[in-house]
Amino acid sequence: MRIHTFKNLPVLLITLLSIGVAQLSYAQSPRKNDIIVKRDSTQIQALITQMSYEKINYRDLGTADSAATYIYLDKVARVLLKNGKTINVRDSIQPGKVPTDSVGQYADLNNLPTDPFEKSIVMANSDQLRDKYEYHHNKSVDGKTGAIVFTSIAVATLVSGVIVTAVGEDSDDKKFGGALAIAGPAFGIVFGSLSFNKYRVHKKKADKVKNELERRGQSLTTFKLSPKFDPLNKSGQLTLRMTF
Repeated sequence: MRIHTFKNLPVLLITLLSIGVAQLSYAQSPRKNDIIVKRDSTQIQALITQMSYEKINYRDLGTADSAATYIYLDKVARVLLKNGKTINVRDSIQPGKVPTDSVGQYADLNNLPTDPFEKSIVMANSDQLRDKYEYHHNKSVDGKTGAIVFTSIAVATLVSGVIVTAVGEDSDDKKFGGALAIAGPAFGIVFGSLSFNKYRVHKKKADKVKNELERRGQSLTTFKLSPKFDPLNKSGQLTLRMTF
């Protein structure tokens, strides 16, 4: 009986090893998406874009057309990454951390603006307002730059067309110059107008955000030095961010 047992021992070991490897592979199999488990045990099916020691930036896959949002780590128990890894944050983050001001803190809930953008400004906290200002300010700069470029194209093609028409030696040159003098400015004026309108719209929104920050007594400029950790690549970085 003892001899029989030792003869079958390699087979038994191989079988146990195969079962262990299969279970380990199943346990570490990639998930379809990231999962954020909150401290109240509720879960968020998410696409995590960035993690820091303060918050997690993500898109909520449970909501159609979800915009980018974030959750502070004091509300998170653990994070289940789609590559199979688990990050426990409950023990490393002290509960009770809140942003500098909360959403809706400065809003008169009984007298909210009817305009959706103005309402979003009033309800946002100051960090969100700075992000809004940065977005609309950059868009307005892009629009202003585009307006200048397309206006320059309109002027340059008009002058070039007039010159070609004046000095052209044959009818083809004069036709080309005339077409250039008409089509070039038309192109520049149309796209220049669109770019200027983009500048005007975003400049107006940026000014509204700036005025709201001034009403709250909050600074438009922030200076942040924050460590960040990329769980997917197991890499850390120190980020210096200035918003104005």
